[in-house]
Amino acid sequence: MQRLLLAAAVISLAGCTTYKLYSETDSNQEEGVIQLSYEYGRLETPQVDERQGLDLARQRCKDWGYPDAQRRGEERACIDGTKTDCARWQVTREYRCAAR
Repeated sequence: MQRLLLAAAVISLAGCTTYKLYSETDSNQEEGVIQLSYEYGRLETPQVDERQGLDLARQRCKDWGYPDAQRRGEERACIDGTKTDCARWQVTREYRCAAR
């Protein structure tokens, strides 16, 4: 019985998988840079649609006259709390417009 209760407690504390989509948070047409981000909470396990993010960046680049976009980097920042006790995170990914 104790093992069953322990297993139930671990599962409930593990968090739930949530599906996230990127949204544009910043862009610079002169530099051909797009920043996309999503947020998630402490108990969430984000499942991100990578293809949706790349498609969003490619569309913005096409709007600016570039044929493609390439991923350049990613940052994760705590936006509510501290790094050791963070209640909400923001993940930002940078894409740069490029010629194929």
